Amino acid sequence: MRGRVFYILQGGLAGFFFGTSAIFIRFLPLMDPFMIGFYRLIISSIILMIISMVFYRPILLETFKDRGFKASILGVIIGGHFAAYISSVKHTTVMNATVLTNMTPVFASLFSWILYQVKLSSRSSLGIMLSLIGMVVIFWGARNGEANIIGDFEAVAAALLWALYLVFGREVRVKSHPITIMIPIYTTSSILLLLSGFILGNPRQPLLSEVPAILGLAIFPTTLGHTLSFSSLKGLQPYQTAILSLLEPIVATLLAIPLFNEVPQANALIGALLIFAGIYLVVSIER
Repeated sequence: MRGRVFYILQGGLAGFFFGTSAIFIRFLPLMDPFMIGFYRLIISSIILMIISMVFYRPILLETFKDRGFKASILGVIIGGHFAAYISSVKHTTVMNATVLTNMTPVFASLFSWILYQVKLSSRSSLGIMLSLIGMVVIFWGARNGEANIIGDFEAVAAALLWALYLVFGREVRVKSHPITIMIPIYTTSSILLLLSGFILGNPRQPLLSEVPAILGLAIFPTTLGHTLSFSSLKGLQPYQTAILSLLEPIVATLLAIPLFNEVPQANALIGALLIFAGIYLVVSIER
């Protein structure tokens, strides 16, 4: 029982740290999404590299030798995810961005069905339908001016890209160390985002006033959040970790109310509840 509580705590902390991501991004209004993503991932890569060099050097060398190329491919997908997510936070409400991005389990189930002919249960199918209805409800509110529909689309794109990462990267993640494998993934992502920033964005060094938010973004949701979420899988089922990750939109929304005066509209709350119910039905089938 004590061990189980420990892993539940890890998953809960991961969800909490994920919830700070949108808040830190909002404190960087003058920096474009590509450069925010670049600094976020390159700092996290450096932190993980230092930890790996001290504690996991043999595993680190093995990771780069055996899985470096596949990890780099996943890094390209994740780079797109971060760019889309950061942009969505800048363009729509914190609640919409975080709720829609967390539709990843729904899209991952759809991709598994389409690409690998994984049969969907009636429970999972119902969950997908509920989540899609919730997404439409949220989009309808954005259409009526309560949020930015472009930002909502970007959040859905972020969820789709993360789902692709989960489906295509499962074998790499299962056979790899949770810390060392993230280094080539994040490094590739940061390079992609930097190049995209030079082509599509406005590359620049962060202002001194922006450094705390960038460091917070790199340390809490990126380094700690993803590592704790991965580690919790040792003692929890994937559906339990996924459900604990839903703390992200709850924490982000609660923080956005006093910090940015973003009080959720009725349609957003209804859509979020439908999406949460759908995600629960989809992921709980793994029990």
